[in-house]
Amino acid sequence: MNRNLKKGLKSYFEAPPPTDRERFLKQLRYPKTTYREFLLAQLPYIRKRIWIASALIISLGWVIAFRLSVFQDWRGEGLRMWGISAILPFLAMMTITEVYRSSAFRMAELEASCRFSLLQIVMARISILGAVNFIVLILLLIFNNQISGYSLLQTILYTIMPYLFVCAACLWLLNRIHGSDGIYACAAAAGFVSVASILCESLVTVLYTDVYLNSWLTLFAICLVVIGFQMHKFFKKLEEKQWNLSLIE
Repeated sequence: MNRNLKKGLKSYFEAPPPTDRERFLKQLRYPKTTYREFLLAQLPYIRKRIWIASALIISLGWVIAFRLSVFQDWRGEGLRMWGISAILPFLAMMTITEVYRSSAFRMAELEASCRFSLLQIVMARISILGAVNFIVLILLLIFNNQISGYSLLQTILYTIMPYLFVCAACLWLLNRIHGSDGIYACAAAAGFVSVASILCESLVTVLYTDVYLNSWLTLFAICLVVIGFQMHKFFKKLEEKQWNLSLIE
């Protein structure tokens, strides 16, 4: 077809520029959702087992701290703290795998096509789960602080280090192992850290000393850096999965 004829047809059938579009859009009636409503709407999509497991971890931590007689010996203070920290890897594993569930079960594309982007959906769930985990950690720290003679800094480090270590390990695994295999790998990592914590109970009196405090602080900082880096990598992958309409033109 003649190039001039193509240009003529294009200019003839070209739609006129919209007038008063902003006012029309403001008057258009459509369901509007605030971010708070969107955040609350994500609650039903988080599996009930997460809430049940969080409640069980709090209950088990209270029992270990105040009711379990097996820890009431001359090393009971350190053993009770060690026992509480040994159950936290499972909380970390459940949280990370719940966030990753969309990609594991091939739902990422469907969620990315919704009004809110996949990244916003994941961030909303991270906010909810993070708030729940914060409450769980604070309660367990309170339990440990009441039964230990360590400083507050030592109590925090000894309690949450297994949790942070499993968070870092799970994020590293999920960024490399895709699908349900990544979730199984996270479960194995959490089980390994928890069992290792229990088997190393004879080292409690040695590790929970001021001599190793700098080592605990170094490990704490390394875990935070790894978590931050792996989260950035995870979010970058989510952004790549969002629909790019310019590719369809």
